[in-house]
Amino acid sequence: MASPDPPAAPGSPIAKFEDFDLEAVFRKATPHATNHDSKNFVVEFGPERARIAFDLDAASVEQLLKSPRDTNTYPIRWVNVWSPNTQPGVVKAIGNQYEFSERLIRLMCLSPQKSETPASRRMRNIHSLAKRFHRHGDVELGNVGQDAQNGHPMESQSSFQKDDSELLEDVDDDSMELYLAVKNTVNYFSTDQTPKAFCIGAHWLHKRPKGKHEYHSRSMMPSKHWQWLAMCNDHTVLSIHEHPSFEAVPEGEDQEKWRNDELKNMRANTLDVLLQLSQKGFDLYRRKPLSLNSVRRPLSKMATRDRPSIDRQESGMSYANGFELGSLADEGASNLFYYLFEDYVAAGPLKTAEKKLEQMTQKVLESARPKIRKKSIDIIPTLHYLSKDLRELKHLFENYKNLINKITTVAKSGAQAPGIYPEDPRRVILTETALSRFDRLGDRLQFLMLNSIEGYLREISAVSTTYFNLTQQKDSEATAKLTGSATLLAKLSVFFLPISFLTSYFSIEIEDLNKYWKGTDFWYSFAVIASVSFLCLFFFSKLLMFISNTLDEWAAYIMQLCRRLMRALGIKVTEEEE
Repeated sequence: MASPDPPAAPGSPIAKFEDFDLEAVFRKATPHATNHDSKNFVVEFGPERARIAFDLDAASVEQLLKSPRDTNTYPIRWVNVWSPNTQPGVVKAIGNQYEFSERLIRLMCLSPQKSETPASRRMRNIHSLAKRFHRHGDVELGNVGQDAQNGHPMESQSSFQKDDSELLEDVDDDSMELYLAVKNTVNYFSTDQTPKAFCIGAHWLHKRPKGKHEYHSRSMMPSKHWQWLAMCNDHTVLSIHEHPSFEAVPEGEDQEKWRNDELKNMRANTLDVLLQLSQKGFDLYRRKPLSLNSVRRPLSKMATRDRPSIDRQESGMSYANGFELGSLADEGASNLFYYLFEDYVAAGPLKTAEKKLEQMTQKVLESARPKIRKKSIDIIPTLHYLSKDLRELKHLFENYKNLINKITTVAKSGAQAPGIYPEDPRRVILTETALSRFDRLGDRLQFLMLNSIEGYLREISAVSTTYFNLTQQKDSEATAKLTGSATLLAKLSVFFLPISFLTSYFSIEIEDLNKYWKGTDFWYSFAVIASVSFLCLFFFSKLLMFISNTLDEWAAYIMQLCRRLMRALGIKVTEEEE
């Protein structure tokens, strides 16, 4: 059993750490992750020991990052920040340590819920913008803390504390509306690289809470949240979660319970990784293989192998090729970065899409039956929203795949040949194990997720085409029935038209005619005309159509001859006259 840590100096941030392998400390992790008011936590761990500190202030974080580390016992560090817009000092301390650009720090501190009208924005003094965004050189170089490195630590620290409150102020930039609109799209991602860290930002999905009442949403897409992940050159992994933006609570649900459940789902993957860094959490995920990770548990087995020193610190972005470049700290930090990235909640909508598509296919096939039109009214809207969600989900997975490609490409671009120790001290190590996991995850995204989505989209197109064909067939049948009814009415009118003429003739009050008529004359005439009309209707209808078509052809031929004759006489004939 590992010996206890030596007592820390009073006021030191190390004094705020607790043994994470103790049951009482382990039980604090879940309430902390599901609490809206939680600020941050820092975990330091190795093969034998793990310790954690909750809700450190900016001064403690800054002092912790600048103090020497016990890399023999705790070679790996994980800094997690909740709602960075509420603790700009912590974000500034992290950015100062790992040379984040000023723009990146300010974007991290933006509140997603803040909005400002253009009128109020124009009322601001434009000089405040220049003051807050005062640039010392190019901010893209990431030299936020250059003064401290150039021999002016007091000036850097004073400006650091002075600008903390400014990070919380509203931004006087018209382009921010466009940035926030683009960032809100599910396929937006960000990558930033400094000499000391490689940082990515993207949207992750989380499950909707289950309420008391059945809740149907047109969209099958779960809610999303923004998260920054960074791999640093000193075996430190950063995870910064943007302030949560909650969806509207359905009617009839308890708002507080719904929000708490959504926050719990939002931070579920982070909590799963955190709990498995303690020995008390090793056995909690035996029956949850997708949530099981290999971060701390394999380190004890690797520690017994012939591996290089545990406290070697390489920096930049490369991958450890074989045992020569690998270390326990590299392995643990790389796997921690991977498992924070890996989250299978985004695969949940595929099952919902498959179920909806089966229901819609059954409805479409049933719509071919007569008198089923009412049941198929919602087919087109459902297929439309399903196709829209699948395309959005496709963009999300393509986004993840692009991020994986960037991570592996940047890592492999600076790789050294096997057996050669890297001379460049600025390199961020990603081990071969982590890179192989990223490669497998990319393959799963392509061959399982993206290919399945592409198949669903084609099936939706086929179902839509089938539905339109069936609808067109039913419309054609209805048109045929309508044509038959119109033909029947036309035939009846042909039958009764001569009889109407006969009736009108015998009803004329002309003395020279009606004095010779008798009742039998009318009935004899009626019988003859009705018989002739009947014969013409049923036996000569096709002959009449043939004669009518022949007369039309003759008329067209005569008109063509007339036009030729007029052209021969020099008379111009326009198309309208033709």
